[in-house]
Amino acid sequence: MKNFSLFSLFAMIVLSGCTSSESRKQASGNFEYLEVEQAELLKVPEDLKRPPSSNRYELPEISTPHDIKGPEVLVHSPRLVLPLVSGSRVEEGSEKATVKFDQVNDNEAIDKTIWDTVLKYLELRNIAVESFDREKNELVTDWVISRYETDESWYEFGGDVIEKARKFKLSIELEPHGRTAALSVEKIAYIDENGESQLANVTPFELRENEVNFLNYIIAEYDFGIRLEQSQRIALIREGFKSELGFNPDGDPAFVVDARYENAWPRLQLVLRKMGFDVIDLDQSSGLMFLKYSGPDESWWSGLFSDDGLDLEKVNYRLLVEPVGPKTAVTFKDSDNEPFEVNAVTDLFSVFADYMAEENLDI
Repeated sequence: MKNFSLFSLFAMIVLSGCTSSESRKQASGNFEYLEVEQAELLKVPEDLKRPPSSNRYELPEISTPHDIKGPEVLVHSPRLVLPLVSGSRVEEGSEKATVKFDQVNDNEAIDKTIWDTVLKYLELRNIAVESFDREKNELVTDWVISRYETDESWYEFGGDVIEKARKFKLSIELEPHGRTAALSVEKIAYIDENGESQLANVTPFELRENEVNFLNYIIAEYDFGIRLEQSQRIALIREGFKSELGFNPDGDPAFVVDARYENAWPRLQLVLRKMGFDVIDLDQSSGLMFLKYSGPDESWWSGLFSDDGLDLEKVNYRLLVEPVGPKTAVTFKDSDNEPFEVNAVTDLFSVFADYMAEENLDI
């Protein structure tokens, strides 16, 4: 019994070693259907009438660039484009290696963001650029070298390393409104392990696999860049910003925060809550906040200020937030949309500036 078990285990190892990764992708079994020929029409004697016939079940002729059948048919799942980035998507049913990105950063055109990501990925992978036409939104890579280890017998340790080279063309197509762009990858050249050009002989399966893999690497780099930028932005917001007394673009007294608008906006909501304001409504696109002063919670103030809080009536107010170059102007207004006077702005400044600059501000 013990000898039989050892023999069975040995046979399993041999069988598993004889199956290569490539053979597992191919159809297996009986391919006798390849030898089947078209059956002859029914022969009818001349003195008899031919029965009615129909071509209902006749298989149509299919014209394809590759005669793929039998063991050449791949049975593994096709490569899929992975839209990992927020705002990215693929068109259902599309056979091209294409992904669409929506603009998420208003400070930079979407096509510039994509090209910066592509160039960064190529640089990290030491892939040279053969040509780059920014006006046409087309880039052609230099040779992308791939190294593979050949499948050997199960009892041999490792095989020979072979090299294959490919070139890809990347193109961007912008939507008319300019806030959505489609990035496509196309393999335009292929050199096999024997140094021969074989692009014309590449099957549609392999072509899609190569193009989609290359595109997915770029998408992953794009996603990593966005996540890194977001984490850096959050850290910057939590560190706080310096402020000074100044004026908004209309010349009204205001607080000038040393931060870009998109960073000052979320920080400002924390600061207002600390100061005793409730944000009733807000619109970041117009820079408006509608507030109500409810006074401070004594547990927040920790004796820094009087029990009465700020010298403000507990009524509704407005806040106008505007970008001023790399800085942001914050203007307090009353319910009639009239800016605070200089003395009122000055009285609020010390409280506002302390909370705006406080590190790791939290509610």
